[in-house]
Amino acid sequence: MSDPSTWAKAPDFSGRLELAAKIHAATAADKELYNSGGLQPVDCRACSTRVLVKKFSSQHTSIQWTSDPLVSCPELRAGAEAGRETALQDTCPRLRASIEYAVAEGLLHVGRPDEEEDTENSSA
Repeated sequence: MSDPSTWAKAPDFSGRLELAAKIHAATAADKELYNSGGLQPVDCRACSTRVLVKKFSSQHTSIQWTSDPLVSCPELRAGAEAGRETALQDTCPRLRASIEYAVAEGLLHVGRPDEEEDTENSSA
């Protein structure tokens, strides 16, 4: 069994400051890519509410509201006023239609945010 006083969850880079700085920078870049990489603005075509959207595939959609949805979205506000639990609602159907429109019109990139879109060399 190893000595518990020497155990650490992560390696000690105190003697290797340059390596520690590189690892810290790579970790920060990974965190940025995971949390906000690929988020693209989409405006609802019904009420003009702006959200940030990330789509990795046709099935995957991540929506980040830039404002309080119950204030900015009339559909969600009406649902809340009618007593519906908005946290259980997928999203506003009008916003969903706006996102689908943005995808269909090529305004919203579908794929990983670190993938380069190669529209010039793709075959039709």
